[in-house]
Formats: sequence, C-alpha cells, structure tokens
Amino acid sequence: MRARENPVLKLGAFLLAVVTFSIAAMMACYQMVNMNVIWGQTSAAGGYTTRYLESQDLQQISYLLDLTYTEQELGSLSSYEQQMKSDLEEQYKWYKTNLRWQLLDPEGGVLQGNSTQARPTQPEGIYWGEYYVSNLEMDVRNDVGTRWADVVDTIRNPPASTQRVESDTWTQELSAAVQQYREDPNSVDRNAVYLDGEGKGDLLRIATQFGVFVYAPSVENVISPNAFGYQYDLDAGGWTTNAEDGWTEGAVALDLVLWLHESLGVEGDAYSKAYLGLNWWKNHNVAMLVVNLACVAVGIVMLAFLCVGAGCRKGTEGVYLNWFHRLPGELILVALFFLAGYPVSWLVEGSLADMVYVQMPMQMQMLMVGGGMAAMTALIAVLLITVSARLKSHTLVCSTLLWWAWGWVKKILGMARRTIPLVWRVGMGGGLYMLLSLVLLMSNAVFLWVVVSVVLVVYLCSWAHCWKQIRRCTGELLRGNLNVQISCHHMPHDLREHAQQLNNLGKSISDAVAEQMRSEHFKAELITNVSHDLKTPLTSIINYVDLLKKEPMPNERVEEYINVLERKSNRLKKLTEDLVEASKASTGVLSVELRRLDLGEIADQALGEYEERLQAAGLAVVRTLPDHPVWVMADGRRLWRVLDNLLGNCAKYALEGSRVYVELHYDDKSATLSMKNISREALNVPVERLMERFVRGDESRSTDGSGLGLSIAQSMTELQKGTFQIEIDGDLFKAMVTLPLAPSEELAEMKG
Repeated sequence: MRARENPVLKLGAFLLAVVTFSIAAMMACYQMVNMNVIWGQTSAAGGYTTRYLESQDLQQISYLLDLTYTEQELGSLSSYEQQMKSDLEEQYKWYKTNLRWQLLDPEGGVLQGNSTQARPTQPEGIYWGEYYVSNLEMDVRNDVGTRWADVVDTIRNPPASTQRVESDTWTQELSAAVQQYREDPNSVDRNAVYLDGEGKGDLLRIATQFGVFVYAPSVENVISPNAFGYQYDLDAGGWTTNAEDGWTEGAVALDLVLWLHESLGVEGDAYSKAYLGLNWWKNHNVAMLVVNLACVAVGIVMLAFLCVGAGCRKGTEGVYLNWFHRLPGELILVALFFLAGYPVSWLVEGSLADMVYVQMPMQMQMLMVGGGMAAMTALIAVLLITVSARLKSHTLVCSTLLWWAWGWVKKILGMARRTIPLVWRVGMGGGLYMLLSLVLLMSNAVFLWVVVSVVLVVYLCSWAHCWKQIRRCTGELLRGNLNVQISCHHMPHDLREHAQQLNNLGKSISDAVAEQMRSEHFKAELITNVSHDLKTPLTSIINYVDLLKKEPMPNERVEEYINVLERKSNRLKKLTEDLVEASKASTGVLSVELRRLDLGEIADQALGEYEERLQAAGLAVVRTLPDHPVWVMADGRRLWRVLDNLLGNCAKYALEGSRVYVELHYDDKSATLSMKNISREALNVPVERLMERFVRGDESRSTDGSGLGLSIAQSMTELQKGTFQIEIDGDLFKAMVTLPLAPSEELAEMKG
C-alpha cells in the first residue's frame, strides 16, 4: 500500500495540519499584539497582558473609590461593602503589588492613591483611565478683600509660579503683560499673579468636596479658562464662565492614572509574571519566529500530502470519487461559507482585540485565535482535498450547478440555432441591438451603450477575421494545397461548421487523389508485369518467324502468311515496349540526366532521320530554326524519344502532299519547339482526350499506332521539367515542347 492510499496516514496528516496551523496562529497572535515589545524598543511593561491587567485593576480601583466616597457621604457602609473596601485597600497597598495608582483632581493634584510621591517622568506601563463623580458640588464666589498670602498655602491648586505683581494699577500691567505675551511668549511669566498694593485681588474661590480651589488674575487665566471653565475678562473687569469649557455641578470625570513600579520589587504578582514572560519572548524572538515558520511549513506540507492523496484508494485504479466529491461545487462552497462564519469571527476578534479594546485575557485571545484557525484549517483542508480529487478526475468544472445549467442553455441555444435560419438570427440580433440602444439612450446610459456597441464591434471584427481565414484557406484549396487546415477554435458556430466542411473537403480530395495515385501505380505495375510476361513468348515468336523466313517457302501464300506474322509480331513488340515506357514515364520511374543541349541541333538531327520517311509520305518540311545554338537543360535520350513520337505521328497521320512546319522560339527563360501539320483524317477528338493513353486521332484505327505516343511525349517532357501542349484548329494539329533554358550566362552568350 502506498502512503497516499493509507487512510491512517491521511487522518494523521489532517490532524497534524490542524494542530500546526493552530499553534502557528496562536504564536503569531501573541507576537502581533506585542509587536512593539518583541520587535521594538518598548519595555516589556507595555505588553498586551499588562494593559489588560491594568484595565481590570482600573475597574477594581474605581469600585474602591466608590466605596470610599460613599462612606464619606453616608458615614458608614454595609458589612459586605466594608469587607470589600478593606480587601481592596489591602490588595492595592504599595508593598503588595507592583501597580501604582493615583486619582487626580482637576488641576492634577493627587486626591487618592497608593503612592503619594510624584509620578515618574516616563513611567513603565502607564495607563490612563477616568473615574466618574456623579454628584460634584461647587460653591463659587469672589473674594475681593482676601489677601493672597493668607490662602495660597491652604488651597488644592498652588500656583505654578511664586512671582507676584502687586500694584494699584495691576489691571493695566496685566493687560500689558498679555499683549507682550502674545508678541513674545518667552518674555512673560504667564503664571505670575497680579494683585493690588495690599496683596489683595479679584480672587475666584471654588469650594468642592475634594477641597478649595482659589484662582488669582494672571496671564494664564486671561488667555485660557481654568479646569472649571472660568476665565478672567479684562474688558469686563471680572471672572466669566463657559460651562462647555470646564467642570460644572453634577457628573464629572477625574483622571485615574496607573503605572508599574520601576523595580517590580513585588515578586509573584501578575504584573511581574507578565513582564518576565514577555521579556523572555523578546530575548528569544528570532528562535520563536523560526518555530512559528516551521509550524507553518509543516502544515503546508501536510496539506500538500492530502492534496496528493486525494482520490487515491487501495484497490482502485484511477481516481476514486466518493459521495462528497460528487456533490455540486456551489453547495460545498455555500456550506463552507456558513460554517466558516464563526471561525472567522473568532480569528478577527482574537487578532484585533488589542486594536479595539483591552477586555480579553491573553490566554482567551490565543484560544480564540487557535480555535478559529483550527476550524479554518479543517475547512480549507476539506476544500483542497475535494478540489484536488476533482482536478485529477477532470470534473472540477463539470460537477457544478453552473455547468449543468450552461449545458441546458447550450442545448436550448443549439436547438434554436438549428431551427432558426441564419438570416432570421442576424435580423433578430440587429433588432435586439436597436431596441437595447433605444432603451439605453433614452435612459441616459450612454456609457453602457458605448460598452455594448464596442462589444458588438469586437464580435463583428472577430467574425470578419474568421471569414477572412476561411477565404484564404479556400484559395489555398483552389491552388491545389490540399493539406491546408482551418483552425476552428473560437469561431462562431456557423463559420465553424463551414470551416469544418472545407477541412473535410480538402481531406476527401486528398484521399481521392491518393487513391487515384495508388490506382495509377497499380495499373502501371500491372502493365509492366503483363508486358514482361508477354515479352518472352513474343521474342520467341519473332525469332521463329525469322528462322522460317530463312527456310525455302513451298508457295507464295505461305511466304505471305509469314510476312503478316512478322509484321504483327513486331507491332505487338512495339506496343509492349510503349506500354512499359508509358507506365514508367507516368510514374516517374525513368531516370533523367539533365545537361546542356542545343535544341535546334537535336531537332535538325531528328528531321534528318525522318527525311526519307516523310518524303515517302509525301510531306514537305518547312524549318524555322535559329542559326545559333539554343541551349536548354534536357536529357538527350528522353528528348529524342519525344521528337521521335511527334515526327512518327506526322509520318502516320499527316495529309499526303501537305507540309510539316517545325519552328523554334525562345525567350529569357525557356525555349519552345513546335510542329504543325494537316491531319489526314478529321480530328473529332477533344485535346484533353487526345492526350490520354490508347486514344488515336483516327477512330477507325486503320493505321499503325498504339495511341501512346502523345502520352509518352508529355510524360517525358514533364520529367525534364518542361511542358507539352497540343492545339487543334479544324484539321490543323500543333504540338509544342517547352524546355527551360540553360543558365543566364550562357543565354547571354547566345544573344551575343
């Protein structure tokens, strides 16, 4: 059993992928929420766990403050509340926790806390909160006759500056100081108080349950309101208030600040544990990152193994698809989408908790992320397995509802296409486009109309391109290129059918030509074999006839019989030789050796050979040959056989007492030798038929001849890369042999 077919290994790989991705997600979550500590310069006291602990302690301290102020207001608490107050006070004593806290008044003074010392400039793990007071009471009045020195040491808001300006013209001096401050802020002490010559001034006294606040006129109080919203107005000569800029009676929020002691001297509390744990991770950040990445790598390998093993089953050849792999793909996606809702929400809530709020313990956050990632990994693994199995079996697309629906649509469209003629379909398409254009333009959807028009133009251009391909390939077929094939991919249906018909037509013609070539080859082979079989007895007959002629004849009739036998046997021999030569010439079996030949000289020699025979037939030869060589590329033996057949036909079939015209012409590329004569018999045979084998000009066949001469002449001329043509005009017969000239430099020599 191969590993990918083992169900136990597959189950183990599935579980290992879930576990490793969950671990990696939890480690990544821890690093992400503590990113500024682990990979930055922030102290471990600024970690997520510390902020969470401080948020929880903020609620406990707020409850402690509620109990404290309730006891002050009512004078006593219930036994349970008193016990809770005592426990909280004991819990947050400075020597039992590393947490320091202070409740600040409107001016930043400390109202309550487990540390009365000034807060460090840059405290570790500082956390700002708010404590809401629902019943703030304020007694506001002006103390004009009170000396500033008598109250400055008893108020909750001692001035930030000890400088005093005492003068009977303090209002003018304050106005000048404000103007100077606006021009140059560094030239004036904005917190200096301005009083009259006796040290008294227009003081503002605000008494609350947290203490008494007294404000004297100063540059600071002129340019900006105080914590209670009061501001000194030089123009009005007194204090004015704006309730929106400061505290008023009723509910107010006081700053409650928390931070960690620098030395973390209290061992074993939650803050020291969180600090030490995060500090250890910070010191081993690279190693933990490697472990995190290793978990991800192992998970990916396990998922890859599951994908490889998808569809594999012991004892089953090919891809095995169970019932789940046969379900429509859309149903699986919808089910996975709904099942993934909770895991995704866990992942999002767990990963982004520190960005939105700090109300979740680090352990809970990591459990949410790990659980969400485990569920997501399981769902993704199931999806990858079924997708891999469908890809292997080539059913990924065809196993969807959309594919089935598209199949029905294609069937309906196919039926409509076969039923409705092409002209009607084009007309319906044009009418639909016109109607759609009218609706879009009337709806001012010009952009959509442009898009539809562009799509239509692109389709028409594609249709025209396909039609151009069909026309080009049709031209190739007409030129004899039967191997041309039209690519039917991405063609419209009607053009694709037409292209397939042309492809089939070319193939049919090629098959027919090949069949004809096989038939011709078989015919030539049959003729060759039959001629070879006839040659041996025919040779014996001719030899014996020759022997009989040498014996004394008993009478003249026997001698006449022997002459007839000799004449017919020789004719049969000539016919057999012509048959063999015609079959070899038509099949290209004859060897050809092309070389430079003087066509005029060869024509002159052939006429010399046939001079007596032509004279005996009562024919006069009229020659029109150039007086210089006409060099052509030809085979001397094959060319001689062509001229021999033509002159032989002249001697057999030309009208007695007529002329035979022999002419030689040439141009820059070829030379043409033509022979013309008047036929003795009427030429009622078409030119094409006259070139066929066993066809003779005299239908009565009263003369000697096999009807193969012209066919042999044509085949041999074509073997020499030339052309052979005949023309008939009434009884005028004309044959033309055209051969290519020798190379150009020799042609130049001829013309010179």
